[in-house]
Amino acid sequence: MSRSIAVSLLKKYLSGDCTAAEVKEVNQWFDRMDAVPEDLVGLSDEQRKLVGDKIFERILLNIEIKEQQKIRSIPISSIHIRTILWAAASLILVLGVVLIWRTQLYKQNQTVNLHRSIPIKPGGNSAVLTLDDGSSVVLTDAKIGTLANQQNVSVVKTAEGKLSYKIHSGAASAKVSYNKISTPLGGKYSVVLPDGTKAWLNAKSSLRFPTAFTGAERVVQMTGEVYFEVAKNPDQPFKVQSGETEIKVLGTHFNVMAYGDEAGQKTTLIEGSIHLSSGKFSQLLKPGQQALINPSGIKVDNHCDLEAVMAWRNDLFIFKDMEIREIARQLARWYDIQIVFKETPSKISYTGTISKDVELSELLNMLQFTGLKYELNGHQLTIIN
Repeated sequence: MSRSIAVSLLKKYLSGDCTAAEVKEVNQWFDRMDAVPEDLVGLSDEQRKLVGDKIFERILLNIEIKEQQKIRSIPISSIHIRTILWAAASLILVLGVVLIWRTQLYKQNQTVNLHRSIPIKPGGNSAVLTLDDGSSVVLTDAKIGTLANQQNVSVVKTAEGKLSYKIHSGAASAKVSYNKISTPLGGKYSVVLPDGTKAWLNAKSSLRFPTAFTGAERVVQMTGEVYFEVAKNPDQPFKVQSGETEIKVLGTHFNVMAYGDEAGQKTTLIEGSIHLSSGKFSQLLKPGQQALINPSGIKVDNHCDLEAVMAWRNDLFIFKDMEIREIARQLARWYDIQIVFKETPSKISYTGTISKDVELSELLNMLQFTGLKYELNGHQLTIIN
C-alpha cells in the first residue's frame, strides 16, 4: 500500500473536518507509519508533532489489540494464571520498548532543534512608497485608507493590502509628480496605476511611475521582476523601461525579470503583443514567447514554460529541471538569506513544486529529499553539493 498521503487531508483531519471515510483513510495511513516522513512538507511544527503523536497512539493501540487477540484465542479451559501473567508481562515489555523508542526519538528531535538555526519565515507583503516630495511610506505598516494626496490624485491602501491611485474630477495638474514603490528582499506588493494598469512586484524590485499619465505615452521604469496587466488605450501606448531595454504595448499581460544577478533580462508574453528594443536590437513577441536579452542580442524561446514563469505571481516555487544556482537566487530573494557554495555547484537538476508560504526549513527538506546537502547557520545557507 502507498505510504503517501495528501497534506491537505491531514490538515483537515487535525481540524476535525473529515468525513467518516476520510477518517478511516487517515487512520489506515497512521497504521502504516512508524514516524512522520521527512518529505511530508507543508505542515507546521505543531501539526507535525500532532501527527507524530497520533502515529504513536496507533502503534500502542495496534499492539494492545494484537495482545488481546492472543489472549482471546486461548480456550477458556486452558487459561491459567501463569498464561495471563505471561501475556500481561509481554504487553508491558513491548509497551516499554515502544516508550523507550518514543523517548529516544523525542530526545533526538530536541537535540536537532537545539542545533537548528532560527526559523526563517517566508516573505510577504512588504514595500516602501516614495512620494514626489521625497517622503516615504512603509506600506506594510500603513493603515487602510488614503495615504497621501498629490495634486488631484489620492494614494489609497485598499483592504486587500494593495496600492491604488484615484484621480479626482477636474483639470489635471500641469506639474507631473512621480512615485516609486520598492520591495525589499523577502517582499512583494501590487499596485493599480492611475490608468488602471495592474502591476505585481516580486522581491527586490521597484516601479517608478507618474501619478497621472498626461502625455502621448504612459511610461514607467522598473527594476527586478514585475508582472503587468496593462489597461488598453490605443491612443496612449504603454512603455516599460528597464535599463537599456524598452517594451512598448497597447494592452496586454506580460512578465519582465531584470535582476542584475541573472544571465540576462527575460520578458515573457502571456497575452496580446509587445515590441522589444534594446540598443540596436528589436523584436516583436507573440503570446507564449519569451525573449532573453543580453549584450549579444535578443534570443526568443517559442516554447517557454509559462507555469514556471508565473509561479512567483501565484505564490509558488516551481522548479523544473532547474540547477541549484538558479534555485539559490530565488531562495535568497524570498527568504532574505545569504547563500554560499562550499564547492563548485553541481549540474544536477531539481524538480518540485511548493508553496512560497512555507518556512525555509520545509523547502530545504523537499530539496534534501531529492539529494541536496546543505548547512544552515543563522541566515547563511551553505550548499555542500
